[in-house]
Amino acid sequence: MRSNRKSYCNRTHRRRSAIQPVQPLPLHEQLMAAGAQLQELYDAMPVALGAIGRDGCYLVANAAYATIHGMSPSSLIGRPVARCLPDAQERVEEDFRAFDDGIQTIERELECRGRYYLASLKPLRGLDGKVTAMTIALVDITSRKRLERSLERSNRHWRFRANHDHLTGLPNRRFVDRTIVAELRQCARTGAPVSVLMIDVDYFKNYNDHVGHQRGDDCLRAIATRLNARVKRPLDTIGRYGGEEFILILPATDAGTARQMADAALDAVRDLAIAHPASPYGHVTLSIGVATLEDATGDALQRCDELLSHADRALYSAKAVGRNTAFASLSRLPITD
Repeated sequence: MRSNRKSYCNRTHRRRSAIQPVQPLPLHEQLMAAGAQLQELYDAMPVALGAIGRDGCYLVANAAYATIHGMSPSSLIGRPVARCLPDAQERVEEDFRAFDDGIQTIERELECRGRYYLASLKPLRGLDGKVTAMTIALVDITSRKRLERSLERSNRHWRFRANHDHLTGLPNRRFVDRTIVAELRQCARTGAPVSVLMIDVDYFKNYNDHVGHQRGDDCLRAIATRLNARVKRPLDTIGRYGGEEFILILPATDAGTARQMADAALDAVRDLAIAHPASPYGHVTLSIGVATLEDATGDALQRCDELLSHADRALYSAKAVGRNTAFASLSRLPITD
């Protein structure tokens, strides 16, 4: 019995003596191993993360961040940010100045290699509280930006459709009415006159009846293009006022200049030489009523009605004297019944 116990103790002693103590790794190897583990953890994060030093170079980056630039994390470290992101150097300097002033977070949108990202920047401070670096996190917002741009294009399209005539592409009556009121208010402040040309295509119903509505539409488009070409100043507005009627708004324009514009419009359409079999002139012509409001002070809506009424009266006068001409009215006079 004792022999067996002794034999068992000897075997146990031999097994224990075979287990050698684990020697700790050198410090630099421990740091390298810990760094590798941290990098693995960093790379596993789905968000693109990096850090930038005050010299404008990358200190660290994870795989998601490096992939954005088509590089590996190791090749990105030490590389200047300006070599990866256009115009980044000046922004980095501005960001560090902002962090030095106490700003805690900076967010901006940026573009890189055809994609869009939301960048979130935060400062890294040393033991003395001074900013030594900053972190950057990038979230891909390309889909959102593309959707926003698509919506903006759609909004621009519908805003244009709401304010412009679908046939000629000129501003429509609603847009023109708002523009006249706005220009009257502006000219009332500056003391400048406002002129309006009311333009009508002569015998247009007869033209449609003889050549058809398709060619009638082509005729209106050609006239709109020619009249629009006569508009040189940014504030002048030519619009389609309805049917075969156009209107030209001329802010800061006196009666003499407005009449010259009317004569030029008459010549421009005559030069088109569009054959009109139902017109005594043999081609498409215009009748134009010219009105000038020399004093725009007062209620803008009331003054707008006054100006348009005088232009309309002048237009009918042009038709009454045989069409293919312009007739001017001095709308500085009050309207009377």
